[in-house]
Amino acid sequence: MQLPSFLAFEVTDEEQGYPYAVAWTLPSGQYKAVLLQPEDDWLIDWDSGQLAAGAPPLEDLRERGETVLDVLKEWANDFEQGEVYCEDPAMAQYCLDLMHDAYGREMSVEVVPASVAFEEFDPLDVEDQRRFIMETEDLTAIHAEDVARTFVHLYARIHGISAEDIEPEMLVQPADDGELDDEDADGRAEG
Repeated sequence: MQLPSFLAFEVTDEEQGYPYAVAWTLPSGQYKAVLLQPEDDWLIDWDSGQLAAGAPPLEDLRERGETVLDVLKEWANDFEQGEVYCEDPAMAQYCLDLMHDAYGREMSVEVVPASVAFEEFDPLDVEDQRRFIMETEDLTAIHAEDVARTFVHLYARIHGISAEDIEPEMLVQPADDGELDDEDADGRAEG
C-alpha cells in the first residue's frame, strides 16, 4: 500500500520569506527532512535580519544545508505520484515556485490541500486525531519535519493502515538513501 506524499516548509518570514527547511513523506511512509542552502537572491532576509523565530543562522544553512538543485533532483524521484499534500497549500506553492524558478525548472507536481486526504472523515475527528498524534509523538506544528510526520501518522491512523499493511520497518522512519542529509530543520539527527 502506498501513502500520499505530504510536504511542509519552514520559511524565514511568513509573508514573503524564503524556505530554509523542508520535509516530505514518501509513499512507503518514510520521510526526508533537510535544511536548504539559500540561493543568492534569497539572502536579503538574512542580511536584513527578517528571520522567523527559530530560523538557523546563515552559516549553519551554508554548512549543513542541501542545495535547492539537489532537493529538486530528489523530488523528481520521490514525487512520482504527481501530487503533494500540504497543510498550507499557498505557502507550499510559493516555496515550490521559488525553488523551481531558481533553476528555470517546471514544477511537475500538483499542490493539494492536506485536508483532501481526509475529506471522507469528520473534520473535528481528524483534528482531534492530529492533536493526539502530536501530543503522544511529541511533535510540533512549527517544524517541517514534525508536520510531515504528523500527517503521515494521521493518514495511516485514520485510514486504518497498520505498519503490517505497508512495510513495518519503513512506517514513519527517516529515509536513508545516502543522497540527502538526514538531519531535521534544527540539526537534530533523525532516528
